[in-house]
Amino acid sequence: MDNAETIAELTDICIRQAELIKAQAYIIEQLGAEAREEEALRERNRLKELVGGRI
Repeated sequence: MDNAETIAELTDICIRQAELIKAQAYIIEQLGAEAREEEALRERNRLKELVGGRI
């Protein structure tokens, strides 16, 4: 394999790694949004308990 082929192969690997990292970041953001929603629901339920369900 000559230098040009090696560079092309390494470039392809970097591109694929970048795509995986982007996909992982998207999933992490989705999980974070879900966790924030769950936390908000817990806090709403807690508030309802504190004020006797009048919310």
